Order: sequence, then C-alpha cells, then structure tokens
Amino acid sequence: MTLEQCLAVGVLASLPFAAIAQQTPQKPDPLAANAPVPASTYVSAFKNYQAAADEQATPDKAWRAANDEVAKLGGHAGHIKSDAPADHGKHH
Repeated sequence: MTLEQCLAVGVLASLPFAAIAQQTPQKPDPLAANAPVPASTYVSAFKNYQAAADEQATPDKAWRAANDEVAKLGGHAGHIKSDAPADHGKHH
C-alpha cells in the first residue's frame, strides 16, 4: 500500500469522529427560571365519546338484558353448554 493510499484510508476512517465532534445545540437548563417551556395542551378523555345506541335503557335494564343473553348461550358465553354430564373421575 502506498503512502497516499494509507493517508486516504486514514482520512476516511477519521470522518465519523469529525461528525461526532461537531457542536450540538445546547439544551436549556431546566433549573433556569427563564428557560423556554413548550405550550401545554389539553385533550379531554371524552373527546371521541359516543353515547350508547339505546339511550332509553337504564343501567339496571342493560345489565338484565346482558344477563339474559348469557343465559340463552348456556352460561359463561356458551362454554358450559353440554348435553353430557361431566365425568370428573377421569382426571388425574
């Protein structure tokens, strides 16, 4: 390898260090009383709230309707529905 090639490789290898050495903008001191602060914004938790479709139903009636629906499915959203009795004697 010639001297010029060695110098070229050295210059290319040192370029990342030159980029790191560049000054970065100083962040404001958070303890300084006159430090700039970004404006705060408020977004309501109810911004995208949509009322229930059945506004006439009171909570007790809605609860009763949900329970009746689960009962029609056989309890526990249909997981218990079975015509045969469970044989728990086979469990080990």
